[in-house]
Amino acid sequence: ELRRIFTRIGLGTWIRLRPRVRSHSVDAVLNAVEILAAKRCGCLIVFGRNIGLNTIVETGTRLNADLSSSLILTVFTENTPLHDGALVVVEDKAVAAGCFLPLSEQPDIRRSFGTRHRAALGLAEETDAVVLVVSEENGSVSLAYDANLLYDLPHEELASRLRRLLEYNAEHMEEGSVEA
Repeated sequence: ELRRIFTRIGLGTWIRLRPRVRSHSVDAVLNAVEILAAKRCGCLIVFGRNIGLNTIVETGTRLNADLSSSLILTVFTENTPLHDGALVVVEDKAVAAGCFLPLSEQPDIRRSFGTRHRAALGLAEETDAVVLVVSEENGSVSLAYDANLLYDLPHEELASRLRRLLEYNAEHMEEGSVEA
């Protein structure tokens, strides 16, 4: 509970907002997710926003690589060491893979949700991160943020929401700040 309180305090306006993910990186993610969903290959991608994710990054393997569809597909190839953990993205970099996330403790969460969905919701409850999930069971794509999980989003809605939540705002870039 204390961790959640301090995390929420950290959302105040005095924090310098970080740049978000550029359009070409969002496109790379969307392309990879479409392929993974069609193959029913599960994935969990965390997009850091203003609250640092160092404790999450420390649980995985550091990458510090440019974000690309190829990298995402490689990380989430089945039967590889990093497949079951989360890929953490900060700005336009894949910072770490194979990361462990806190599980949601909501008592009313759907029983059909597996560990990936519970982990996505758990992180969205504790931070301002945006978490994208592809279900291994049925290929559905979900998005977790602000302590909510939007399940089985159509591709167009996923793309729209992800862009709105992550991309740079060109008007504010000139001023040196980014829209929240």
